[in-house]
Amino acid sequence: MKKILFFVVIVLMISSCTKSQESNWTTLRYQYSSGPLPPPYHYEYEIAINKDCSANMTYKLGYDENTSPLNYSFKIDDDAMSTLCGLIKDSRLLQEKIESVPENQHPIGGSLSRVIIYIVDTDPNLDKPPIVIEAPYFPMKEYAKGFSALYDFIDKLVPQNITDEIAVKKAEFEKK
Repeated sequence: MKKILFFVVIVLMISSCTKSQESNWTTLRYQYSSGPLPPPYHYEYEIAINKDCSANMTYKLGYDENTSPLNYSFKIDDDAMSTLCGLIKDSRLLQEKIESVPENQHPIGGSLSRVIIYIVDTDPNLDKPPIVIEAPYFPMKEYAKGFSALYDFIDKLVPQNITDEIAVKKAEFEKK
């Protein structure tokens, strides 16, 4: 009887850990780089989304570390958060170890995208670091479609007024 009870407890713990990772992520960071372009045309940005629907975008023009990045804060609605959670699940990032294609098969040049998810244990009695799950820049082919859909959706979460302002500042930067 004790063995059966012990087995049931272990199974419940394992299943609750898996479910908590699927739905209890704390922060998602999406990173994009335009790749190796001449300085006026290079840009990179990061969109950080918190589980409370707050979001922040940091946009950097060029390679110069002295250039101040553009920072924007915005909120996403509950429907978008629900869709985002579904796309995270579809990407299988929280359920599986996503492997990268071998280094000799990486494309030469081009843009780079990846997502990093943080899972923080909210129990104040536990002092442990967050779980950090990173997607590779070049996932295996069977995962690429899921990540592409996730990345496209995250990009569309940025409000139009922010993307318009960035486009104006980017055009000015390219003229300099």
